[in-house]
Amino acid sequence: MNKQKLIKIMFILITVFIVTACNLPIHLGTNAEIDADNTSQAAETPAQGVFAEKVDSKPVGLQEGLGSLDSYLITLFLRSSDSKGALTEMTETIERSVVDSNSHTTTISKSFDPENDSEENNSTEETYVIGNVTCTGSGEDWTYSDMTAQEKEMLDVYKGMVDVIPLIDNPEFVGEETVNGIDANHFAFKVSGIGDSSGSVATVNSGDYWLAKDGNYIVKYHLLLEVQSAAEGTQDNETSNIEASIDLTNINVPITFTLPQYCVPSNE
Repeated sequence: MNKQKLIKIMFILITVFIVTACNLPIHLGTNAEIDADNTSQAAETPAQGVFAEKVDSKPVGLQEGLGSLDSYLITLFLRSSDSKGALTEMTETIERSVVDSNSHTTTISKSFDPENDSEENNSTEETYVIGNVTCTGSGEDWTYSDMTAQEKEMLDVYKGMVDVIPLIDNPEFVGEETVNGIDANHFAFKVSGIGDSSGSVATVNSGDYWLAKDGNYIVKYHLLLEVQSAAEGTQDNETSNIEASIDLTNINVPITFTLPQYCVPSNE
């Protein structure tokens, strides 16, 4: 499986977890790993008058955090490219009313592999979930499906089985900030371990995230990596780039959804 396909699969898995939340090669940190990171920050280093270790840098899982809200708009972005011209980019925007579990998702993707593609591949797909009805498509082309009450109950069971936390590596407290209208704590980090076994060098290594003071859920997240496989200017040098972000807005703003005009049962 090539790298671009792997990144696309990882992105889809993450967004599936979020879309079904009940209440790059990217590493998904576990709660245990985040706890270990927090424990390692033993030194009392003041940051804007606050001791870093007294500010909780551990976010709750995405499902848990989003499930604590009444409604939200979250945008997920993942982009991977390399010096050979390969590109995979996906943007997913999810509007969701947690109160009634209704949602609208828009997925925009583009990809290009110079070894197999003559031009860039682009696609846009929308999904509405209203009650037991799901509509997927775009324009005038939609697929309508309806779950039974039992299927809906079973799906609700599956929803809570998995949660995710994006990569967070030895975070350092930056300060208190207001982001997307939410009082938040800002943390910065760098991805460790790059080149330990491959000899690669991270020429860009920057990560930031903001946690809501009330609830410790991720309000904003951004990771930017550029990795070179060999020394600059050498024949074997290849560069890979990864950018990933999460942006949570419209928190607790009432929202309603209507099925698209062309999304109807097949027998109508």
